[in-house]
Amino acid sequence: MPVITINGPIGCGSVTIGQMVAEQLNLNFVDRLVFTEASRLVGTPVGTLIAKEQRVDRFRDRMGRFVQTMLERSAMSGVSGEPYFGRGIENLPPETYMDLAGEGVGVAHKLDDKTFIEATSKVVKDIHRKGSAVIIGRGANQILADAPNTLHIGLLAPLEVRVQTLMAREHFEREEAEIHVEELERAREDYVYKFWKVHPNEPQHYHMMLNMGKMNPKTAAEVIVHAAGDLTS
Repeated sequence: MPVITINGPIGCGSVTIGQMVAEQLNLNFVDRLVFTEASRLVGTPVGTLIAKEQRVDRFRDRMGRFVQTMLERSAMSGVSGEPYFGRGIENLPPETYMDLAGEGVGVAHKLDDKTFIEATSKVVKDIHRKGSAVIIGRGANQILADAPNTLHIGLLAPLEVRVQTLMAREHFEREEAEIHVEELERAREDYVYKFWKVHPNEPQHYHMMLNMGKMNPKTAAEVIVHAAGDLTS
């Protein structure tokens, strides 16, 4: 069975669509588990890897007023099969998360880039070797750029669509949602450019890109499932 990577800005519905695709094709769904496994390889807390991926220095000052609410919400709702994080915690400003964990804002710098990307790449490649998986984000389309039997999907959506998605999903106020969308997308762009010297929204890095301002998640999942059939036919 194929391996499918799905990448897109926060609020595009990558997780929802990925779960639908995984269910329809009977594939393993892999999201934060990539960093969970990578953290075991390097002996570093998962939060350190998250901070490496999502580091945005202004987060702590701009978002502090609702951090405690987010932590409480995350603690009350978990994601089956993925330890360490509850739903919503992936959106937590990384420096703030590290402070609350007692590790300090400079902890991400203790994990050098080479170790970080080698561990992450190894986990993604091991998942590909086993096959039958949907991988969300983590630059998996770049790590598996030339891998056989792999389908790379990119998602896009207008800013307003992504803001509305976070407001509905996380019950954020508009300002909170706008900050998350804008700053996490900047962090995502910086992360991809830092390690692969490309912009994450460049279409040449995907088999196809879907505009989630023009279709609902169910339709997107059906399109991806149909495209995946080309890999197995």
